[in-house]
Amino acid sequence: MNRTKITRLSLLFDGMVVFRGIIGDPVAVSFQKLLQGIGSREFDLMAIYKDYHHFCSLATQVHWPDYLWERMLQDDNELARQTAQQGKDRVPAGLRRLAGRELLYLRELAGLKAEDIKDAVKARCAEQGAEEPGLWLEEPLSPESWPGWLSLPDMDREKETYAKEGNQAELYLLASQKRLKQSLLQGRSEEMVEALLAYYQTMGTGLFGRCMALKWRSRTERLEGVHPEPMRISKLINQEREQGIILQNTEFFLKGLPANNVILYGNRGTGKSSLVKALVQEYSEQGLRLVELSKTDLHDYPKIIRLLAKQPLKFILFIDDLSFEDTESDYKNLKTLLEGGLEGKPQNVLIYATSNRRHLIRETFGERQVEEVHRRDNMEEKLSLSDRFGITVTFPTPDQEGYLKIVEELATQEGLTLPKEELRQQALRWVMNHNARSGRTARQFVDFLVAREGLAAQQ
Repeated sequence: MNRTKITRLSLLFDGMVVFRGIIGDPVAVSFQKLLQGIGSREFDLMAIYKDYHHFCSLATQVHWPDYLWERMLQDDNELARQTAQQGKDRVPAGLRRLAGRELLYLRELAGLKAEDIKDAVKARCAEQGAEEPGLWLEEPLSPESWPGWLSLPDMDREKETYAKEGNQAELYLLASQKRLKQSLLQGRSEEMVEALLAYYQTMGTGLFGRCMALKWRSRTERLEGVHPEPMRISKLINQEREQGIILQNTEFFLKGLPANNVILYGNRGTGKSSLVKALVQEYSEQGLRLVELSKTDLHDYPKIIRLLAKQPLKFILFIDDLSFEDTESDYKNLKTLLEGGLEGKPQNVLIYATSNRRHLIRETFGERQVEEVHRRDNMEEKLSLSDRFGITVTFPTPDQEGYLKIVEELATQEGLTLPKEELRQQALRWVMNHNARSGRTARQFVDFLVAREGLAAQQ
C-alpha cells in the first residue's frame, strides 16, 4: 500500500457527515493521526513509530477494527434518530445514499490491516530514506516486526465465548450483530443501509442497540449497559400461578394491548426479582429491554422516559425491593410516576416493582391510634400507593413439601444423582442450619451439592 492510498483513507475519514461523531473518538483520533503521518510529505519515521504503537495499544484494548463498527452502532446521528422515531421506510432517500457512501468508507477503513500499514511505512522509507537507517533494519524496530491486532473473525469467536452459557438475551444480541456485520462487510451500499436501518428498528439505536439490560446511574444521569443475569423461567420452580399472571401481562404489553404496572409482593427469597430478570431472557427477541432503577432515582423519572420514549422498543422499569419508611415522602413521586402528572408515561414503558411490604409504606400502630382530624385521610393516602399498581402478585413462602419440590426439580436440572430420600433429608438439614424455606435457599443448597460433586470429581 502506497502513500496515495493511505492519504485517500485519511481523507475519507475526515469526510464523514452522517457518522461524523466517530471522528472525535480517542481511538479514531489516534488512527487518523497515524494515517496522516504516513501520508505526510514530511515523513518522520520516529514519530510514526510512536504513533503506530500508541494506536496499536489502543486497538488491542478496544479490539479494533470490531470497535469501529461498535462505535458506528452507538453513534447518535440523524439516520438513527429518524429510524427510531419514524421507522426505516420514512428515512429520506438522500440521507440513505449519504449513509451508504460512508458505510463503504468505514468498511474500507475497517479492512485496513496492520500489515498494510507496515507495508506503507516500508514503502515510504524506501522513497525518502530514514535518518539513521541502520537503526530500523533489525528487530524489534524494523517495521515488519511491529505488532498487530486481532482480526474481525477472531473477535467474533471471542465474543461468542464471552457470552454466558444460557444467556439467551446476549446470544440473541450477538447473533443480530453478527448478521448485521456480515451485511456491512459483504453487501452493496444499498444493502448495507437497509441492514443497518432494520437493526435500528428491531434492536434500538445507540446504547439500546448494544445492551439488553440497562441501569440508571443517578450520579452521571446516564443509562449504562449491564450484562443481564442468565435467569430462565424454567429454573423458577413452584410459582406457576405467579408466572402466569406476569407473563400474560408482559405479552399484552409486547403486543401493544393495554397492560398494567405490577407489584410483586412476598417474603425474601421467593423468586420475585428472579422472575422479572428472567423476562428479558424470554422476550428479548420481541423487543423487550429491562431498565433497573432504585427508589432514590424516582426523581429522575422524567429524564429516563424521555430517553426511552424515542426508541422503537418496549421497556420494563424494574424497581427492586421497593418500600418507604413512614417518614419518607418520596412515595409521592412514585404516585405521580404511576398515574402521571403533566408528563405521562409513554406507551412503551411499564413499571414492575418488588417489595416485602404489601402496602409499600411502613405504617405504625401509634399512627393508627393518634387522635387527628385527618388521620384517616393520611392513612388512606399512604395505603393507596399500592393501589396505583394495576396488578399485585403475591409470592407465598413455600411450605415444606413445596420447598422439597423445588429442591428436587433443581437437582434434576443440574443432573445430580443423589437418591431422592437422601436428597430430601439433606435439604431439610440445610434449612435448619441456614436460611428459612424459600426458592433462594433451595438454589443455594443445590449449588452446594453441585460444588461438592465437582470437587470430588477433581480429586
